[in-house]
Amino acid sequence: MERMCEAVKDSEYFATQHFISESPWEHQEVMDQTALNVSERLQSTGKKVALLIDESGHAKKGDKSVGVSRQYSGTLGKVDNCQVAVYCALSADKYYSIVDAALFLPKEWTDNKKRCDKAGIPSKNQRHKSKLALALEMIKHQKQIGVAFDYVAGDGLYGNNYALMESLSELGITAVFDVHEDQYIYTSAPNLFIPEDKNTKGRKPTRTKTDSKALTVKAFHSQLAASAFTEVTIRKGTKGTLKSKAVAKKIYTWDGHSTHYNERILLIRVTQTGDNSEQIKYSLTNAHQDALTLEELVEMQAQRYFIERSFQESKQDIGLSDYQVRGWRAWHHHIALCIMAQGYILEEKLFCKDEMPLLSAFDVRQVIINTYAKKNDTYEEVERQIKLRHQQRKVDMERRRNV
Repeated sequence: MERMCEAVKDSEYFATQHFISESPWEHQEVMDQTALNVSERLQSTGKKVALLIDESGHAKKGDKSVGVSRQYSGTLGKVDNCQVAVYCALSADKYYSIVDAALFLPKEWTDNKKRCDKAGIPSKNQRHKSKLALALEMIKHQKQIGVAFDYVAGDGLYGNNYALMESLSELGITAVFDVHEDQYIYTSAPNLFIPEDKNTKGRKPTRTKTDSKALTVKAFHSQLAASAFTEVTIRKGTKGTLKSKAVAKKIYTWDGHSTHYNERILLIRVTQTGDNSEQIKYSLTNAHQDALTLEELVEMQAQRYFIERSFQESKQDIGLSDYQVRGWRAWHHHIALCIMAQGYILEEKLFCKDEMPLLSAFDVRQVIINTYAKKNDTYEEVERQIKLRHQQRKVDMERRRNV
């Protein structure tokens, strides 16, 4: 905040610090209004709107920052001292914006009330919740406040959990979740039964079992002939048109203890990478097989890419991870303001999509810096620089497409 106040006209450090750290404005209301605004804008694209869920880590030193712990961070790719939060983003076509966030509190925090109180964590939040539970709460919340989305998508952390997709099915929400290659499936409905009681003594058997044989999605994939796959065009990217070969098959899943199984669709997508190797994605969906075409399923699976773009944009150009606050309220205030900023950037992209289809967060940031910070460049000079960058990007994109 000191650096911000040095650069921004008519700003004052202590007022800014109070606004972030102490002022009692409600962060959830800011995020909810942003979510509704983003939802309305994305509906205008005419494309299916995805609610994307994923977690992201923020590297931090010490042990005072709320929720900080030595834990695995996918952002860092290792176990390190960090804060981790689960995020929701809305996306349609090439447009995206984060709309909600929930800070993950490890048990070493929730088991220490004194530590939680010192960080300003409200009593109702001083309970350990898994990332999956946080994700489900946010999905329910988005639906409750009226955010419109066609389906939910997430990576293997969420896809390998049977209960999450079952909960979404009960809510009438379509989900497309990636799964790991060792995820077990059944090619036919498993025979579930409770074994007969053959002993006169002891407890009667109550645990459901099956004599059906399961196999991993990777093993199932290896049994498919090459002719089973269809080439599908997904979208145009900066490096050319993204194409994959894909197949969708009806399969069954069972969690190993329930008295029922679930019918699902397994989607396998194979994409050739630049080094002539193959990238293979496995996903499960609760969508009905006749309701969606293979092209639609592949597009829905591939849309998850845009939550990574949301994180990249938020961290590079908005400052999602660039904070020095420690408390619960301050952390959520910072995240809410970043979410609001990305929502604003999305509006600018959509407003300028015909005149400036390549408008980026960096471009919008340069205009804001020129308008509010102590810079000498005129608006005309900033606009000239933006157009020059766009022209170079167009040249690069055409070159890649022609390779």
